[in-house]
Amino acid sequence: MLERRVVRDLEGQVDLPHVYTRPADLAAYAYDAWGASGERHLPDAVVFPATTEEVAGVVAVCAHHGAAVVPRGAGTGYAAGAAPIGGGVVLSLALMNRVRSIEPDALRLRAEAGTVTRAVHERAARAGLYFPPDPGSSSTCTIGGNVACNAAGPHTLRYGTTADYVTGVTAVLADGRVVRLGEEGGGSSPDLLALLCGSEGTLGVITEVTLRLVAAPAARATLAATFAGMEPAAGAVADLTAQGLVPAAIEFLDEGALDAVRRAGGTTVAAAGALVIVEVEGPRAEVDAESDAVRRAFAQAGAQSVEAAADEGEARRLWATRKAVSAAVAKVMIGKVNEDVVVPRDRIAELVARTRELAARHRLPVVNFGHLGDGNVHVTFLLDPRVPGERERADAAAGELFDTVLGMDGSLSGEHGVGAAKLAFVERQIGPGGVELERRLKSALDPRGILNPGKKVPYGQGTSEAASNEAA
Repeated sequence: MLERRVVRDLEGQVDLPHVYTRPADLAAYAYDAWGASGERHLPDAVVFPATTEEVAGVVAVCAHHGAAVVPRGAGTGYAAGAAPIGGGVVLSLALMNRVRSIEPDALRLRAEAGTVTRAVHERAARAGLYFPPDPGSSSTCTIGGNVACNAAGPHTLRYGTTADYVTGVTAVLADGRVVRLGEEGGGSSPDLLALLCGSEGTLGVITEVTLRLVAAPAARATLAATFAGMEPAAGAVADLTAQGLVPAAIEFLDEGALDAVRRAGGTTVAAAGALVIVEVEGPRAEVDAESDAVRRAFAQAGAQSVEAAADEGEARRLWATRKAVSAAVAKVMIGKVNEDVVVPRDRIAELVARTRELAARHRLPVVNFGHLGDGNVHVTFLLDPRVPGERERADAAAGELFDTVLGMDGSLSGEHGVGAAKLAFVERQIGPGGVELERRLKSALDPRGILNPGKKVPYGQGTSEAASNEAA
């Protein structure tokens, strides 16, 4: 619990109603989307700054008193990255939610960190431009959170991740100082920008971003096909790759995911072993040719059905099944552990089969969906956290999943980040040397270890982050 003098100092930085300390008010900030697994950590306070200067003041107060700062966008992350592990001050960027400017001729947009990602998409579209990164939670997640976790989405295959579009950042460092990097400050700091992208709030609090936009594609086509299982679905994608095609998106849902969406009333797709959605973009002639190639690949792989969208409304309907998965599984089962692992594309069907073995062994339902084009699979174990032992079984299943993925030369995360949920496995992926480098970077920028402690950067058992940083 924070001492009253610390609360008074925080209240001096923002409008008085923008500091929460009552337990009833704090409860909603005790978890992020990872909380669907049943985990809760009550913060000591929640503060809502409205400007970069107010963020700097809040961080400076926390630095002075040695209080942890947990930056928070919309709380849509699935790795406990915005959960206040061990208490501290949740710094919510919800009030900093404006698109500050758009410069169509310069293909550039500036937005505050709390701006909902969909608002960025819509503002770009009104100018005839396009911001490609589109995580599944784009209707609720924030652009600052996207940068902090280097979010991606279905169009990563063709366009890349959020970091590929960040050209400027305003951030507050651990002592309250404000830095402007890249186009935000009129200079070029690509290496420092790259350091903040994906740092998960452990190196600085991002308050504003400048994003690169691209011209909107002249034409787009969306096709969907059902298959008897993941093997033929993966075969269709392999055929597209062999032809040298790079679609804008290749998404999939396995049988469990399709069943969950149907049970939640969110689709009319018939029962199938897998659904694949492919989107192609570009000049009209190129789109027509690639659409024909996709149809042929689907047919050669033994698709049970193939459907092509006739217009934008039809395309939205085809995409609705994919976008409905996360909400659907919450209706089927009140809790879940959602992991966004990455494996080589030619091993996705193998991974899906292994997840079913894990689910059977731990007596839990599992659904798989994600980005078939770049090997990013969202493996989701469903659970009821009220049932004794079920959360523990889900954690055990997730641990075995990580072992499996690393054994397949994969990665722990494609876009959700490490947070607290995957911390124990980081050293296995990047090695002791990689962990030591992360610790040194953390120590250099946050010597007291107050920025989002217990996230992303692992520390030895029994060694606190602050103690390790002070020792360094």
